[in-house]
Amino acid sequence: MNNKNKKILARIILTVLGLVFLAALIIRVGPREVWENTRQIGFYFFLICLIALGWLFLQSLAWAIVQSTFQPVPLRTLFRARLIADGITTLVPMSANVGGEAARAIIIKPHSPLREGIPGILFDKTIESFASLLFLVSGLLISIPHLKIPEKLKTTALIVLVSITVVIAVMIIMQLKGIHGILNKLARIFPRSRQWFLEKEEILKQFDRNMRTLFRHSRLKLVAALVLHLTSRWLGVFEVYIIITALGWSANLVKVLFISVFVVIANTAFFLIPGQWGASEGASLLAASTVGYPTALGLGLGLIRRTRKVVFALVTVILLAVRKQRLKVIVTENSSRKKPV
Repeated sequence: MNNKNKKILARIILTVLGLVFLAALIIRVGPREVWENTRQIGFYFFLICLIALGWLFLQSLAWAIVQSTFQPVPLRTLFRARLIADGITTLVPMSANVGGEAARAIIIKPHSPLREGIPGILFDKTIESFASLLFLVSGLLISIPHLKIPEKLKTTALIVLVSITVVIAVMIIMQLKGIHGILNKLARIFPRSRQWFLEKEEILKQFDRNMRTLFRHSRLKLVAALVLHLTSRWLGVFEVYIIITALGWSANLVKVLFISVFVVIANTAFFLIPGQWGASEGASLLAASTVGYPTALGLGLGLIRRTRKVVFALVTVILLAVRKQRLKVIVTENSSRKKPV
């Protein structure tokens, strides 16, 4: 079995384990009790879908600001790419989030070549990660002093925050120093990779030039992109608030903020589980019960948010089908024009 098949098998196993864990949570809490809580969402489900579309739009707007460094890409295209990327992560959990980011680059390719699209996505992801870090730190600083949180959870949160900080720092350092120089040193240490490096050397140099261009981008625009990503995170808090209210419970803002932050921390900690199946729902249950809500409500919260993701995944299937059909029409029209008269 080659490395590629091993990775696929590992992702499948992790996905199955996540689904088994989710099933175990439902059985432990009680399927009937979970269903009674979840079904109360009613027409509020459409509202939380709109909220989710809102933060995807803000993320698309931030991406548009970054991508405009090279050449403008229609906001509609970026928004569709964002929606499809989010759906792919849910629809194909074995992609482990990477498939969604790759889809973004491919979708905008007609407007922005890969040599510009990939650096733009990577830089946008860096800004998004930094915004998430700011959200997590501020959320914990606001909520923890007002809640009785076990020391174990505080320690876990601190470890994850430190890990995120280190990863972001490494990402920024690598982008500033340049991938070409780093891979050049590695190619000297591992001679077998030298040939590949020489073949891709010009592409890597172009990538580094584009990354430096992005770092020299207008500071005001970069701040605007950061604020948009940060605002999208707070819309996630609003989603949790709406769900808890719809389920018939008093949505204390401090508790809602802690639940939102803790779920993001858990998703980050369990990033190896594709799509965070089971981990995200378990985090919702644990966070909700920690601040005094019933376990059924916590699990219901996680399941409702998962259902919203599945709905978006179905929309992704429709969008991909439409795009495929359009490509077929274009190919057919081009073939007809080339036929001799």
